[in-house]
Amino acid sequence: MTLRAAADIPTDWPHREASARTSAAGLDWHVQLAGEGPLVVLLHGTGSSTHSWARIWPLLTSHARVLAMDLPGHGFTRGADFSQLDLRTISHQLDTLLDTLGLGAPALVAGHSAGLPLAMRWALDGHHTPASLIGFAPSLVPPPPSYSLFLGPLINPLFTSGPMASLLATTIGPTGMVDRLLDSTASVLDEDQRRHYRTLFAEPTHVRGAMNFMAAADLPLLLEDAPRLQMPMTLVLGDQDTWVPLQPLLQVIERYLPQAQVQRWHAGHLLHEIEPERAAATILDSLVRQA
Repeated sequence: MTLRAAADIPTDWPHREASARTSAAGLDWHVQLAGEGPLVVLLHGTGSSTHSWARIWPLLTSHARVLAMDLPGHGFTRGADFSQLDLRTISHQLDTLLDTLGLGAPALVAGHSAGLPLAMRWALDGHHTPASLIGFAPSLVPPPPSYSLFLGPLINPLFTSGPMASLLATTIGPTGMVDRLLDSTASVLDEDQRRHYRTLFAEPTHVRGAMNFMAAADLPLLLEDAPRLQMPMTLVLGDQDTWVPLQPLLQVIERYLPQAQVQRWHAGHLLHEIEPERAAATILDSLVRQA
């Protein structure tokens, strides 16, 4: 295992003591790794980072070996090719990361939002096939039209360029855009949780990476391949989720993932951050069922 100190991570970053850097697949990754037991990999969603799992982390590391990372183009992982942030490319990079860390196939991969499509593509294409998958507020359908109108301009080629990402990063904080985006998830985050998102979106590389990752998602192709997934899957849906509409999502699950176990929580899009104990219990229950 080739881990280096991550001295550049902010001193107030959640679980900084578990942070390290490693080079793999042409990237300088920020990873967090702790605990002993079956390997659990946590994949954050678009525009997020390891901090998304902050309150779940200590509930898991006493039962499992837990790996979280900032995905390419996000957070404190450096060196991403912004034109190559599609699911297939990143899934191959995750394979290389696990090889570099000397880790085998995960017992479980949990993904939030776009992290679940990435986990699915990784399970379909990679050689580190997880034994089970969990999706929290899985982003398997496009946002509703009102949000597409808001986000659409941000994911066109003009806004995914470097100069425009830099401009957006310098203006997004003072305009309160980050807080409005968080409010639109129908999840009530406290000030500590919001502060970490503001830190991320002040960085042009994070803004550009998030927008390019969103633009590169190919859900129709992924869903065509989804019936090949044979491992147990749990999908946790928020009935107040304004970003991933419930009824279209249920239709997609019924058509493409009929084997998945579905849980419905009275919650918004960031449900795993709002109810970390419940989210951790869902992950640990899945591990127990595998044992």
